[in-house]
Amino acid sequence: MEEKDVIKVLRRNRHDLLNHLQIIQGYLSMGKTDKVQSKITEYLQLLDEERKLVNLNAPLFALSLIQFDSLHTNFRLTYHIHTDNNDLQHLDEVLESSTNQLMSQIKYMSDKTELYEVHLQMYEESSSSMIELKLTVNGNLPSIEKLMKNIESMGQKVEVHQEPYGIVCTISIPC
Repeated sequence: MEEKDVIKVLRRNRHDLLNHLQIIQGYLSMGKTDKVQSKITEYLQLLDEERKLVNLNAPLFALSLIQFDSLHTNFRLTYHIHTDNNDLQHLDEVLESSTNQLMSQIKYMSDKTELYEVHLQMYEESSSSMIELKLTVNGNLPSIEKLMKNIESMGQKVEVHQEPYGIVCTISIPC
């Protein structure tokens, strides 16, 4: 990553932090302390997930998720890390390329005028020595059947199924 890219990430994080603080300040000025508490709790949870992400020792994967919203302008990502494994360095490139390939297919088939909610959950299946990435995409995806076929033909172990609100894709990666 070049210096200009690092500055871009830092600028985006600063912008997001200021947005959160301005919302909190607005609620505080209106005397809505319950909303202030709610927003602070929400932001602390977001920071805790980011801490878990960067502590995975998978910098390519972490950066791809941290930069996600700026790279995919009509997608908004949330994520939850459900693993205690703090050394996924050996899977870093696989995690990053798997999620990027999947998102490329989804982005290609998406409606550029619609805003999509994306939720990624990472699980460690200790019984099967697998890392599972579950990506839920909420929104109206045109030609969802074609998208599902394209994803399934990516050559990875990806399960895809349609939900009333969008699609759910699960990638299984051997540890």
